[in-house]
Amino acid sequence: MKTQAMLRALANGINPETGELLGTASMTGSPEAIRLLFALAEGRPAKSHFPWAEEEKQRLQESYAEGGTLEALSSEFERTTWAIAVQLQKLGLITEQQAARYI
Repeated sequence: MKTQAMLRALANGINPETGELLGTASMTGSPEAIRLLFALAEGRPAKSHFPWAEEEKQRLQESYAEGGTLEALSSEFERTTWAIAVQLQKLGLITEQQAARYI
């Protein structure tokens, strides 16, 4: 079974090897794990659709101030360039027009 199919099975609460339903106590049943598994299965960055922690916002401000490009920041923070642009806009570091370039 390919990795993508295995991740999708796990995200849907199914053991990819046996096809059996995973128990409700399985760690893959938490909302965070499900989002992560679907994100990975779809090839999105690992933190795609997860909320930003305050320390991440601070690090983003610092990295951007040091000249980090949105592409480099995307890799560093495991998020899409669009998510980086939106967060930079929320922090007042770029304009809405600048953020719109990354849709």
